[in-house]
Amino acid sequence: MITACSLDEVNYSSEDSSNYFEGEEQFEELVTHVYVMMRPLLRNTGLMWYGTDIYERTGKVDDTQNAINDYTTMRQDEGHNWWNDNYIIISRANAALDRGAEIENVTESIRRRREAELYTMRAYAYFNLVETFGGVPLIVNELSSPVYDFVRNTEEEVYTQIVEDLEIAIESGRLPETPEAYGRIAQGMAYHLLGKVLLTRSYKTFAKSDDLTKAISYFEKVIALHPLATNWNQLFGESGWANVVPAGNTEIIFAVRYSTTATNNGGSDYWSGGTWGNNLYQHFKFNISKFPGGDENDSPYRAEDTSYQPTAYFFSLYDETDIRNSEPYVLRTIYAGIDDNENGTNGPISANDRVIYFPKTAMTQAEKEAYMAANPPVCFVINPDEYHQDFLREIYTAYPVIYKFVDPGVTSKTWDAQNPLGTSDTYVFRVAETMMLLAEAYIKQGNGDKATGLINQLRNRAEATTLLTGTATIDDVLEESARELFGESNRWMDLKRTGTLLERAQKYNVFANKHNPTGIEEYYKLRPIPIRQIELSNGTLKQNEGYAGS
Repeated sequence: MITACSLDEVNYSSEDSSNYFEGEEQFEELVTHVYVMMRPLLRNTGLMWYGTDIYERTGKVDDTQNAINDYTTMRQDEGHNWWNDNYIIISRANAALDRGAEIENVTESIRRRREAELYTMRAYAYFNLVETFGGVPLIVNELSSPVYDFVRNTEEEVYTQIVEDLEIAIESGRLPETPEAYGRIAQGMAYHLLGKVLLTRSYKTFAKSDDLTKAISYFEKVIALHPLATNWNQLFGESGWANVVPAGNTEIIFAVRYSTTATNNGGSDYWSGGTWGNNLYQHFKFNISKFPGGDENDSPYRAEDTSYQPTAYFFSLYDETDIRNSEPYVLRTIYAGIDDNENGTNGPISANDRVIYFPKTAMTQAEKEAYMAANPPVCFVINPDEYHQDFLREIYTAYPVIYKFVDPGVTSKTWDAQNPLGTSDTYVFRVAETMMLLAEAYIKQGNGDKATGLINQLRNRAEATTLLTGTATIDDVLEESARELFGESNRWMDLKRTGTLLERAQKYNVFANKHNPTGIEEYYKLRPIPIRQIELSNGTLKQNEGYAGS
């Protein structure tokens, strides 16, 4: 027997974006989706690090490894993901700003605060783009239909937009002094970014007369809001890279957050097919599993991406006592993951035995042999000038492992850049970088003695025995930034801004030097516009000078 019943039906297919965004909750969703896109962006570090003085590609010097690192002929699509990821942030910020303005049921203080966050993220993305590619198309409103005939705005126009966005963000009452929640944008982020933008613009032909003094003022505001942590372990502790900022540590200005539950970190990344888990723990490691005692299934090292190798120059920068170049942040002794009686060349190997040693100071062959004899079953002693030599099967190189990004949330090995499992957070800006930017600004202003004091603050914290004396130079700032911010800041942008990029890359990056022994062409100060973007525009988007088709 069938009886009638009351059924309230809702046609969810009739709900679209025009009637969904009706209140504060939906406005918050729009803003959150911009924050979420910072994850894939900050996994995409190639254009930040390759082709500089402290990062290179793993491999033998005789091999051509990577065009953007080596300054060789490019496909002209190397920057495609970087371009897309930044423009996705811009597109989502535009949508949130335009649609949010039409939502009536939003508390005014919340609206102003979230708008400031959106302007800051849009400015951050445009800053990445303009310094990487030069002038790029300015899009400041949501696009409701496909557009293909984009043209490039000038660098000056893009900088004007970035500054305008950040000046809106720092208007009184918009952002709190400290984040309402860790991972939210607050005043320090907007001040730091605006100071960095103005400092960068101060080097350009279209600089404003007060760019440098304003930058200094903003950096000083950041330092007042974010005191330097007293101990390095508050940032990168022995138990692993922090999932949350330790209590009382205000050094972190802005971080991109990840959940300790990996499944909460997002689904498939549509560009690379992986998840949005943090991938920093994968970097700065050689093919450890291929060496004697290496575990093909698991190991304490958890990853073998091998995309990046620190240069020998980078390792040479530290004092003997500098904790930033000591265990557990730099591993100079590599341990076996498994028993290995077949491949050991200096006696049978058991799990947790020492198998590779990287001395800080080069050893003679006799000293190597004496060390191995005294420390069985160590199979390899590898000097700083040998980090690009093959030690196994004419393929595999080895070098000290940067371990400051060890991730305690990762408990299984990952083999490549796909599907990273990291659950720790990415430090986007911390006040140590602000201090080095301020030091650079002081030097540019003619006050290098003030820069010396800032550099020595970081050296003192790191327990370095050698402090800087006299008037600091740009080289002093760049060296301290390398020590302090390896694997964090945009090194390519720092070198380009200070006019040292090509000189330093040619001098310290062995691949760049091999392919450009007499110097690197000036046009490499900009990356090529992605060829796919030029093709989509039907030719309205023009290539940078020096690259094919320009």
